[in-house]
Amino acid sequence: MRVPVALGLLMLLAAPLAAHARHQAAPAVVPKVHKVEKLAENVYCIFGQGGNIGLIVTAKHAVLIDDQFERLVPGLLEAVRTVTDKPIKYLVNTHGHPDHVGGNVVLEKQVSAIIAHANVRKRMVLSQAKLEPIKRGGLPELALGSEDAKERARLNLHLDDAEIHLLHLGPGHTDGDVIVGIPSVLVMHMGDLFFLGMLPYIDVESGGSFDGLVAQIASVASWLPEGARIIPGHGPVCGRKELLRYRDFLQSVQAHVKANPAKDPAALAASFDGTAWPEWKPRADFVTWETLFTVASGKGPGRVARP
Repeated sequence: MRVPVALGLLMLLAAPLAAHARHQAAPAVVPKVHKVEKLAENVYCIFGQGGNIGLIVTAKHAVLIDDQFERLVPGLLEAVRTVTDKPIKYLVNTHGHPDHVGGNVVLEKQVSAIIAHANVRKRMVLSQAKLEPIKRGGLPELALGSEDAKERARLNLHLDDAEIHLLHLGPGHTDGDVIVGIPSVLVMHMGDLFFLGMLPYIDVESGGSFDGLVAQIASVASWLPEGARIIPGHGPVCGRKELLRYRDFLQSVQAHVKANPAKDPAALAASFDGTAWPEWKPRADFVTWETLFTVASGKGPGRVARP
């Protein structure tokens, strides 16, 4: 598999959290919202507000996968310190949504490099162009893959005694999704390619693709071994059984669309047996059955319009 990777590794900046002069509006009291769950030896999931966070501890360092929101970084670092005092060497972003990369602007001064797909950097640059220069920052320095979302990419990180795999398999939730795997302990962070507990969101405006998501989940399900643990972007830690169920759910939605080409999204939603899939619940303020079928049928965005 050809992997074009732009490697521009920055020198380690050993500045404390308070040294990030542009982002010091931290709350006086650190929000206690984080919960740490151990998944395997030296691999953890950190729950909070926003996307699930992964933590990998190596012999000398730590690797963080996603970081939720800027205001929560002090609490996140407190949660990390309950597990390890080792410095965070790399921060990996599974994609570019704010509930996964909001802490980048603070953590960029704590890590050697932020790693993400090329399209994550591209979209962050575009979104930050609207901000005052003093409020910009936290861009990935190591760009995995190319801006052609259909081009698969892989990067292997060899850090101390650990090997970490980063995979981009194509457009799905967005055009910059990266799966992070730790093969030695069979743990994988899938970011928002995997929603558990709510209907999945396909961000068409950010290059997402429902059919691409279905294809990716089917691909991962075909080779993920028994016993593997999965950190979804949202929802509880799960395993291969839940991933197979998620594959079947997505394929059922896809088949319903193809079998009813004349129906609009509302009719598709009304005629689909959502009760057969209780693990995925609609949210009136986020993704409803109708918006899911809107994106599945290629007729619009994948979520309810923001007010």
